Amino acid sequence: MSVCVFIAGKSVACLVGLLFSLSWTHSVEKTEWVEHWQTQNELLVLQETFVKGSGAGIDPAPNAVLDDGWYRWKPQTAVVVPSISLANSELTPDNWTLCALDAVTRRAGECIDFAKFEDRGVESFTIKVSR
Repeated sequence: MSVCVFIAGKSVACLVGLLFSLSWTHSVEKTEWVEHWQTQNELLVLQETFVKGSGAGIDPAPNAVLDDGWYRWKPQTAVVVPSISLANSELTPDNWTLCALDAVTRRAGECIDFAKFEDRGVESFTIKVSR
């Protein structure tokens, strides 16, 4: 199974695997944000969130733990979605990054840096499972 990035309904890049991370820098607070997702059938399931600090628009969940400068938490209720829609904003200091994760170590493997799509005049992206 693969997780793919779609632009205007067409697949432009894919990663093979069941686990992946989506990371970015918050546009206002300039704070790092990482989410770990798992594919399950044709759906995406949020596993854990990591945020490097807090501030405007960044409220760690009530069950968040501060660990080495990162707030981290797992959803208290399942977050299951068919796709993730992302805006391409000039306000965000760096681009979205999608990385395959090792199932045991959770370390990032192959990554897709959305900066590679900048020259296409893209306004939005969709991430979804593809067979």
